[in-house]
Amino acid sequence: MANKSIKKNFIYNLIYQVTMLVSPLVVTPYISRIFLPDSVGLYSYAESMAAYFVLVAVLGTSTYGQRAIGYLQEDKEGRSRAFWEIFLLRFLTTAVTMGAYIGYAFLFAEENLYITLILGLNVLNVVFDITWFMQGMEEFGKTALRSIFFRLLSVGAIFLFVKDGGDLLLYVLFMTAFTVLGNISLWLYLPKYLVRVKGISPFRDIKSVLMLFIPTVATQVYTVLDKSMLGWFSDGFDENGYYEQAEKIVKIAMSAVTALGIVMIPRIASTYKAGDMEKVKYYIYNSYRYVWMMAIPIMFGFISIASVFTPVYYGDGYEKCATLLPIFSILLVLIGLSNVNGMQYFVPIGKESILTLTVVVGAVVNFILNLILIPFFASVGASIASVVAEFAVTLTGFVYIRKTRQFSLRPVFTCSWRYWIAGGVMCGALFGLKYLMPAAVWSLAVLIASGAAIYFAVLLLLRDPFLFDVIKKGFAMLKPQRTKDGGDTDGGTEEK
Repeated sequence: MANKSIKKNFIYNLIYQVTMLVSPLVVTPYISRIFLPDSVGLYSYAESMAAYFVLVAVLGTSTYGQRAIGYLQEDKEGRSRAFWEIFLLRFLTTAVTMGAYIGYAFLFAEENLYITLILGLNVLNVVFDITWFMQGMEEFGKTALRSIFFRLLSVGAIFLFVKDGGDLLLYVLFMTAFTVLGNISLWLYLPKYLVRVKGISPFRDIKSVLMLFIPTVATQVYTVLDKSMLGWFSDGFDENGYYEQAEKIVKIAMSAVTALGIVMIPRIASTYKAGDMEKVKYYIYNSYRYVWMMAIPIMFGFISIASVFTPVYYGDGYEKCATLLPIFSILLVLIGLSNVNGMQYFVPIGKESILTLTVVVGAVVNFILNLILIPFFASVGASIASVVAEFAVTLTGFVYIRKTRQFSLRPVFTCSWRYWIAGGVMCGALFGLKYLMPAAVWSLAVLIASGAAIYFAVLLLLRDPFLFDVIKKGFAMLKPQRTKDGGDTDGGTEEK
């Protein structure tokens, strides 16, 4: 069980992430042409408020559960006890939180009551969501395939039934209900992994759960509070609409940047528990390389073609997104790096307190900047605050690693020079090319394809070892599997 192939899990997760990327890519242009920014902003604001209740219901159990199950992959009784303890804790917190949410809906959300009540499904979903268990078991195929199936159902339902501006409630329902159904379906797999156990204590390791809850709260401040504060300080919800659409597309792209990280958390946890610190460092360095290789070109792509992308993709009424997209794109690099620092390193080795410190710093920075910038610059100010806050998170993590000499930071940055050169060449080429083309779907497709071709062509010319390693392993996977001793041969090029 513990020797699940990283490559296999990565491919499953990548397929899932691509589906999660493609489905909003298809739906968002359709929705932006049906709903005005004010309606999109209303949904964004209501969802941001529901997210606080989801946060309380989850506590820190998602990350804690994934790590705990990762530790106990080979211990069927131990992982069964851990599962039921975490599930029972989530059940109790969800029951209390759901009651509070219903009270909030009727007392404070009368104008948006029906949307707010539908979004209560997100809170209820905490009970049914067991992806943390499957990820801890490194069973990414099961979670990926189920999620893909129900995501496609939701996309189909939106296109079939959401036809005009009066269908906002249906849109919200489809965006939430199919997620719940997908999570419920995962329970069919559980009997294979669990046995009967006694002595269930949901509060057994509540201290660790709460320690992981603190950084989650802080993270929520600079990922959701922006939307809430935009709603509080703005007249109407138009600015929320601009912010939501621009942030959404960057978050979609972010899934490609963090795809490897989700797979690596349980693997690093089990490797660290086995005492192989050198291999932990090996995995970490390759994660940084992957982030650089994926985040830099996507960031430069948004910067160079935002003026073409916005009118083609969003349609009329969303022109402000052309300003927000280049700002948000910087988050691709920053969040990618901080994800490696925090979720792939600090959490698996039990340094949750450091993760807490980094995100608290980011939350404080974000909150202060939101208060200063949103009243004057609205969504632009909120996006700038998010970028500066994420920079503070990433910097704090690196400062800790450097001071404690956890591992050398020099390879983390020196390995990126090829990606910056390739990204810069791509960006310059796209800036020139876009002025030769009209704002049309075909020209946007040409720009995206040209950018990808230029970027990877430059990397090939620069003979990037990580890219060559990925290509080599890609071809190897197409051939019959060859193993001499059955050992784990996963991993990329180690940074010396």
